[in-house]
Amino acid sequence: MNDIPEKSLESVTQLAMQFLAEAVGQCPAGLERSGNQDVVFAVVGFQYGAVQSAAYVAGLGAEAWNGIAGEVIARINGMEQAMVAQFLSVMPMLARKEYPPISIGGQAIIRFYNAATDEEKLTAAASLSEILRQIDEG
Repeated sequence: MNDIPEKSLESVTQLAMQFLAEAVGQCPAGLERSGNQDVVFAVVGFQYGAVQSAAYVAGLGAEAWNGIAGEVIARINGMEQAMVAQFLSVMPMLARKEYPPISIGGQAIIRFYNAATDEEKLTAAASLSEILRQIDEG
């Protein structure tokens, strides 16, 4: 990761934080304290997918996006690094199994980044809220 321009790492981190703060802001209050495993995995999977997609578009490899994902997920959710590491250890397996929140998060951040209007940005960020609504109904 030492040969990756610091500017790329900072740009991806900043974009991910902006997008995920908007996405989490549209979700029910108390989300960060949810004890529902499905909700927690959906949120972290969505966040992981968003960071992975942003890093990929920026030309960063897996080592870089895992580092960024760890930092971003810890900051957004107020999680300890040990807890984040546990989640990150299962995310590649979930991605291989095409866990929907990961791919939805990856697509949503690209739509957010390419949005021409604030309304389009809000629609992209609302993807996480939609996932959680479906979990509640299921």
